[in-house]
Amino acid sequence: MYRVVFQKPSLWRRLDGWLPFDPTLLIAASIGLLLGLAFFAGEWIQILVVALIPFVLYAVVRNTMLVFLIWIGSTPILTNFIRVDMGAGIPDITIDRVASLLLFMVLLFQVAVRMRNLHRMVPLDWLMLAIFVLLLPGVFRGFDPITAAQQIFDQILAPFIVFFLAKNLLTSQREIRPLVWTLGVVTLYCAVLGFQEHYTEYSFFTATGELSWQQEGALADRIQGPFESPQVLGTVMVGGIVFFFYQMFSARRTLSRMAAFLILVIHTFVTYWTYRRSVWMGYFATLVFLGLVEKRFRRPLILLIALSTIVVAFNWQHIADSSVFQERLANSRTVNDRYIVWLTAWEMAKRFPLFGTGFGWFGHYYTKYFTFHGNTVTTEFAHNITSAHNSYIRMWVEGGPFLVILYVIMLLLMVRRVVHLLTGQLIHPSIGRMEVMVFVGVFLTQYVQALTTDQIFHAEYSAILLFLLAGVLFQDCARPARRSGIPAQPLRKPGA
Repeated sequence: MYRVVFQKPSLWRRLDGWLPFDPTLLIAASIGLLLGLAFFAGEWIQILVVALIPFVLYAVVRNTMLVFLIWIGSTPILTNFIRVDMGAGIPDITIDRVASLLLFMVLLFQVAVRMRNLHRMVPLDWLMLAIFVLLLPGVFRGFDPITAAQQIFDQILAPFIVFFLAKNLLTSQREIRPLVWTLGVVTLYCAVLGFQEHYTEYSFFTATGELSWQQEGALADRIQGPFESPQVLGTVMVGGIVFFFYQMFSARRTLSRMAAFLILVIHTFVTYWTYRRSVWMGYFATLVFLGLVEKRFRRPLILLIALSTIVVAFNWQHIADSSVFQERLANSRTVNDRYIVWLTAWEMAKRFPLFGTGFGWFGHYYTKYFTFHGNTVTTEFAHNITSAHNSYIRMWVEGGPFLVILYVIMLLLMVRRVVHLLTGQLIHPSIGRMEVMVFVGVFLTQYVQALTTDQIFHAEYSAILLFLLAGVLFQDCARPARRSGIPAQPLRKPGA
């Protein structure tokens, strides 16, 4: 008799599953090499770049999803080093601009040759198209149209492209599971870099290696990480807490559980060192979410919250004396100043009621129409500011009321879909409970912090992550059949 023996696939077979080997790949590289030798004889760097172009194009078409994940995972680091200055009047070449356009064109090509089918349009998709149409007048009437176009592309259009790519590329659990790990790896190296900066006061991402924020004593009060901003760093990093917390409870090996626990400790301390209320809000929102959806998480979460409270209590004097904390506290006290910003924005909006001032004109018209309305300004916050530091004010003043209304409706639709997934009113077609929980938890973290700050419209990578998760969660979901009597399983278990 013959005995069937099941063996694990070799590393080569695993790689072949991601990017199947094809002789066409060698042909493409050979053509690129010949072109490089023909045009750049003796300049090996240019020859190598030209040789890689056909190879990369083939790889993108052959396995678009893999290239998409490589972009999402590498852009926090590469963005700081890869930027080609094209001169005055020409947009710079950045990794996000090139990758988003290239992948979007490849997706359209695959649809045209029937290699891939697109998901049906949902109301959120139509809202995004309407928002982009309403952005165009503000770009054409901008203070500097080139700069305005670059800003809109980086902070609005690129995240929308990521939404469509995620919705149509990541369509099965086999493709979505690597995305979960990609997000985990991104948050991990962000946390490690923040940990390193706190203790060495050295940044890999500034020209001088010194932190650009104010420092105190031997330790830096603010950390920057690859984003040169503690706020953006915290927004990206806190989302990893959901994934590694789940791994700590789900891993089969003790070593894996200990590794996940150590990573959680690093994330927690870096979250504390940001000294940002929005980051802390996202952190505790994540813990509350985990406690609500999983009963087994509640006891360790209570211990974690208690430990965090004790750490803050013992270090409260250091926190209170910190110049960073005093600065944030002063900003929170200037409610009257922020009220004046809204009043001045109203004066600007009355003079540009339909399509706004155009992007980039906020600082100019703010100084012109600055008003007290009988109030007094307590600090310099409301004087001579060049940006509203508020996504909604900026879109309202520079883009018009219709733009900000559609934008808010879009955010509400995102919340509505997440609520349906949590309560079991929708069945996600391609991912299991673990993936749904991780995605919803990370989405919640991004959402809470983005709505409390100006990150949606100002921080590119935070917006990309938010729309990436929304794209996965907005894939076609079927409503549970009522007649069969088999309802959809809610994310939160009954009695949990």
